Amino acid sequence: MKDKSGPVKGRTTRRARTAAAATTASLALLATGCAGGSTEAASGGGACAGQTVRVGVTKSASDAPFYVAEEKGYFEDQGLKVRFLPFDSAAKMIAPLGAGQLDVGAGAPSAGFYNAVARDVKLRIVADKGSMPENHGYMPLMVRKDLYDSGVKSIRDLKGRKLAEPAQATATSSTAAVMLGEEGLDYDDVKHEYLGFAEHVTAYQNKAIDAGLTTEPSASIAERQGFAVRLATPPDYYDNQQLAVVLYGDAFAEKNSQVGTCFMTAYLRGARDYTAAMSDGKVTGDGSEEIVRIVSKATGIEPKLYQSLVANYVHPDGNVHVESLRQDYEFFKKQGWMEGKASVDELVDTSFAEAAVKELGPYEKSGS
Repeated sequence: MKDKSGPVKGRTTRRARTAAAATTASLALLATGCAGGSTEAASGGGACAGQTVRVGVTKSASDAPFYVAEEKGYFEDQGLKVRFLPFDSAAKMIAPLGAGQLDVGAGAPSAGFYNAVARDVKLRIVADKGSMPENHGYMPLMVRKDLYDSGVKSIRDLKGRKLAEPAQATATSSTAAVMLGEEGLDYDDVKHEYLGFAEHVTAYQNKAIDAGLTTEPSASIAERQGFAVRLATPPDYYDNQQLAVVLYGDAFAEKNSQVGTCFMTAYLRGARDYTAAMSDGKVTGDGSEEIVRIVSKATGIEPKLYQSLVANYVHPDGNVHVESLRQDYEFFKKQGWMEGKASVDELVDTSFAEAAVKELGPYEKSGS
């Protein structure tokens, strides 16, 4: 039976307590432009006034709440100065976060993430940044158009075929396992090809892959160009999977807890504006014009394309779907991808989001 469990209600407030360690290479990663402490001297007017927070971004659509909060002055309202630092991938933020060279970043519940924690890289999962409830299947399972036309019209038909994922041992791997399993196939009943999402469009065109879990905007681009069609959407099989989270480096969270709360308050204001602009899983609702303008400017995604995409969901109160994290972690263990032990529950720290919601009040969408 397909998983229709809905949002995870339970929370945990335990924090990661492991010791910090980072390689020389990771320490050098942010040496240019990131040296010095994580904050500047406060200039008065509140505990957060004049504080600088270093935030890792990938300039992707899932960074929308960061960009909205910055553009609309929510960080400034908290007295914060935010420095956005670009990374090729969220995975490259992990070492600098653990070393205290980056304050805030993002991450996915991959085996590599948990293995880094097991190696004493100190991080905290503090809020939702991208999840897939109903209508928000922004990483659809797609199949090449020519194969679909010739009869490959179900997940069962993918047995023995090449399925693209962004990398081995990621949350996408867990998504694939759940979807295949619900249709009677094992994870290894398909051939796994590892390609960055941006490469999927060309791979469909060149027939290098047969199918793939392809995130937006690549999914819509492949569909528009006639190279692939949507075969299934993850929320029908794995509702509310947690694909991306906001991370605080432990040094930032411990030494600057008030600043962490100020940052979270601004972030959730951005997330609420983003969520309020949604209609049926797309950024086409009330107030969407402003959100589209801000995100398109920051990411380079063409506005009309952005409005047509199935958008990732971000919980307006920052709630993390802990049960999803546990489920993916157990899958990684089953596959033999874990190099050590890491506790999902001890990594999740909801205190910052809870403090922000206490200040902002629980989210209520306008007109609801």
